[in-house]
Amino acid sequence: KDKSKLPVVKSAGDVICCEKVVLQEWSGEPQLCARKTSNVVIVRPVRPRRPGDGDELHDSTSPNDYSASCSCHDSNDETTHNTLHWPLANSLWRWGQRRLSEHPTMSPNCYLSIAEIVGDHHNRQNNNNNNESNHFEVSVSGDLTAAVTAIIPVPEQLRRRDTPRGYIRLWDGTGPSRTDPLPPYAAGGNLNQQPRDDPPEQVLVTIEKILRDISSSPSSGRDADVIQAPIALCGRVINATIWEENLWNLIYRENMVDVGSFVRLRNVNNAKLPTTGTNCISVHIKSSLTPLPFDAYEIKGLLKGHATRIQRGVPPNPTSAILPATRSSSRPDVAVRRGVSPNPTSAILPATSRPDVAAQEMRNSGLSIIEECLQKPAPATFTIQFEVSHTLPACNPTSIDAIKALYTKKKDGTSSFRFALHIKDASSEVDVLCLGRVAEELLGITTQDVISGKSEKCQGALGTLKELMSPGSICEGKIRSILGKDGKLYFILKSMFCITTETV
Repeated sequence: KDKSKLPVVKSAGDVICCEKVVLQEWSGEPQLCARKTSNVVIVRPVRPRRPGDGDELHDSTSPNDYSASCSCHDSNDETTHNTLHWPLANSLWRWGQRRLSEHPTMSPNCYLSIAEIVGDHHNRQNNNNNNESNHFEVSVSGDLTAAVTAIIPVPEQLRRRDTPRGYIRLWDGTGPSRTDPLPPYAAGGNLNQQPRDDPPEQVLVTIEKILRDISSSPSSGRDADVIQAPIALCGRVINATIWEENLWNLIYRENMVDVGSFVRLRNVNNAKLPTTGTNCISVHIKSSLTPLPFDAYEIKGLLKGHATRIQRGVPPNPTSAILPATRSSSRPDVAVRRGVSPNPTSAILPATSRPDVAAQEMRNSGLSIIEECLQKPAPATFTIQFEVSHTLPACNPTSIDAIKALYTKKKDGTSSFRFALHIKDASSEVDVLCLGRVAEELLGITTQDVISGKSEKCQGALGTLKELMSPGSICEGKIRSILGKDGKLYFILKSMFCITTETV
């Protein structure tokens, strides 16, 4: 049969009913062979399983609760609907859902990750290098499980025989935390255009629902509840080219997958995007794409692997959206997480004795005040100027031993910085958490340097703290606010540098 005339498998676990087929042997294995008079029927519940549905499976033998599509020659859909063995179809579907959840369905010999496809496992030192041509000296192919972060068509007027039908963008939590530029046709001719919020909020919400269902499932095991929904995602987002017309129509026109869907791609390989040469995944005519149930074995493994990377301190993808949370009616408690990136080119705003005038002057210059940060609904991004009054826990910047109070040891024996800076301006004040690599970049020192007693580096870190907390020192930082699931308001300060009053 022409593949386009066969009924569509819309998800792994769909029940396939074959009529008038012949059992034969191929390569020592049994094989069903269809003839011209054969019928193939695909059966699935009318209402698909979705994250948030919980562990309970559809259980009905009523034909009205099922959707059946067929490639029938001597019967219509209604006849097929009435002649199928619905109790058997229901039992097979339920068995398939449990099987997909509890057992791997991919050969370990064919498994691929985005990190392997783009060559990150060959050269980790070049993670931040945009020129990745050296990664494609060896072609790789295999099977990939990933979440869809975007679906991008190639405009009809730009399609040719040598152009893809469209693109999907994929994330699996592996690889360096970066997002590849949009494909050329999606960027309106603007090559290397960087997307915003990719992975998008919809992917984070889907992951949160999946983890909630997995943790509440009786069959999930004792350790399922340790995986918390991530506030942001780490890992790489990459383009995948879709070349086959029929597959693209299923994706784009028949909505077989949505943003946030997890899919299995079989027999894909690494390639380069037309025009830009950016690395990508090629989904060609011999590849296949199948949506997966949200609790599939491979998806649970993917999310567990991502949680492990977060625990190791892998930084989030800078373009990742933030997991939204319901704002409570009372004013939330406030904590801040921040990052640093020096930028010595800014200047201090003119001082004024009137706070309202000063605030307006800051707004006109693209700056905000802390009070606005606290009042504006999250998520939002601000640039503010402030003073640092002290650290929490307290640290005397004249004692090397005092720096040891700024880091904590983890259960696995590793250590990381964890302290707060209390910042203030004319409108309000707030505590800013400095964690992990963010604090290392700010202080110019690692926890290992402190543990090893490297005097020169410790003195440099103390000098930085002393400068930050000196009376009259002004700092400028770029902050992004988020509302955590615990009801607290957090600020992620993405960049920070010190401005001294002597430069005015």
